[in-house]
Amino acid sequence: WIRGMAGAEPSQDDFGAIPQGEDEAPFVDERSDFARLEAFYVAGQENDVFLRKLQEIKSRYAGMRCIRGDGNCFYRAIMFAIFEQAVTDAGLAKATKKELADFFDAMTKEGGLGYQADAVEMFYTDTIKPLEDAEGGRLTEEALRGMFCEYASSNAIVVYARLVCSSYLQQEEDSFAPFLAIDGLTVKDFAHREVEPLDTEVEHLQILALTQALKVKLRIVYLDRSEGPVNTHEFPDEPLPERPSITMLYRPGHYDLLYPVA
Repeated sequence: WIRGMAGAEPSQDDFGAIPQGEDEAPFVDERSDFARLEAFYVAGQENDVFLRKLQEIKSRYAGMRCIRGDGNCFYRAIMFAIFEQAVTDAGLAKATKKELADFFDAMTKEGGLGYQADAVEMFYTDTIKPLEDAEGGRLTEEALRGMFCEYASSNAIVVYARLVCSSYLQQEEDSFAPFLAIDGLTVKDFAHREVEPLDTEVEHLQILALTQALKVKLRIVYLDRSEGPVNTHEFPDEPLPERPSITMLYRPGHYDLLYPVA
């Protein structure tokens, strides 16, 4: 599943990491205000739409957390957001750990999805470790961010999130097959090709599958060139009481985390 893919050249729509180059940006940055993002668009050309929408976003959200733009930003962001909430919610840590364990069993059990346990176990173990610490009251936000900024542990969590997404797609094949636009492409083929490889970017189908698999409420706020006010999209449409609620900022080709005003 570890496959390197060259990213697209950044455009004036991309934020990236400022002032660092993308390869030097932390996988998960510290929480911050919108000053760097605003300065980026102010310095660019023909960014009036972005700046207008950014003012609207600033009125609704207290801050953001930048995620490295390496093709894994959505998976890394959603996992960090769940784990961040679990730092102060032992019940969420326990429930999430059980859900991830159930997926491990579905992947590796006899007659299951056909994954080799020894090939998946390292990613699984690294993923549930912070949840075990959170459940026991031993995890801090600083320690969590340290795990997500360390190459091996951070990418292990991303790989496992991709495997969970892939597994859910395969388990719910009848629901997702109609969304595939390529004749002859099976859900399993799609999952192996477009979900599991590291650095492969998400599309609508992966977002839908992973939010359902992890039972999270996700709001995506779009900062783009479309006319009118800021658009948002919710996954799923129906309420999910007592489940994590996550907000992401989408800019063309990239996801960061947003924090609502308290």
